Amino acid sequence: MTAPNDEKRLWERWKKNGDESARQELIVRHMRVVRYIAGRMAIHVPASVDMDDLVGWGVLGLLDAIEKFDHTHDIKFATYASIRVRGAIIDQIRSLDWAPRSLRMMARKIGAAKEKLRHEQGREPTPEQVAETLGIEAEQVEDVQMQLQTAHVLSLDDYLPAEKGSETRKVDVTTDDDMPTPETVALAHERQELLVEAILALPEQMQKVLNLYYYEELTLKEIGAVLEVSESRVCQIHSAAMKKLRKTVRQREVQDASASRSSDRDGPGGGG
Repeated sequence: MTAPNDEKRLWERWKKNGDESARQELIVRHMRVVRYIAGRMAIHVPASVDMDDLVGWGVLGLLDAIEKFDHTHDIKFATYASIRVRGAIIDQIRSLDWAPRSLRMMARKIGAAKEKLRHEQGREPTPEQVAETLGIEAEQVEDVQMQLQTAHVLSLDDYLPAEKGSETRKVDVTTDDDMPTPETVALAHERQELLVEAILALPEQMQKVLNLYYYEELTLKEIGAVLEVSESRVCQIHSAAMKKLRKTVRQREVQDASASRSSDRDGPGGGG
């Protein structure tokens, strides 16, 4: 473990005296931040993006953080660096376009079909409705959407509140969680219960992967070691689990919406 005074001296040697050896020592000591963040983000990018690439991009963020960090402020460098590292990785991923032209063409067709159905129905269409309009399978619509979503590097972490002392997430700076509406609270509670039911219905191995990744916060490599499978296999299991969860939740929401419309028709003022 790094002694606070020891690291403080390193910062003073680097910032005040330009001691390159102190800078190198700071880089080595904080590479763990890069490896941790790269490992956490690896599951949300296509298989074509190598773990070494993520680490390399993260190092660029670490170097930038070391250059710009003000050691005189009462801020932990690891916290500051984690934001820079994550940002550097995301910037590099967003600069890539790994989606083939055929995928982009299909995505445009799906987008046009959705817009047409929204205009006709006045609500968001289901994948089944979009598929029927295009004459394809609903699973193909879901696969296209899933592949394109990886380009945005989104994570379940983006939609969960940050714990005390953890890194700030998008949700923390774009929403006001202190004043939720009753409808929002009720909807969130229903979705949480539905998600728990859906997770419990998954095969045991999928449940283990989700638990180890989202709750134990292990990296893909660490999960692979626990389950005695390869890192790529863990990624496959996670993707399959998320696909099952999306399908289950979507089906339940469609059923609830259908039941609600039926109730409105049969309620006061409904049928004769």
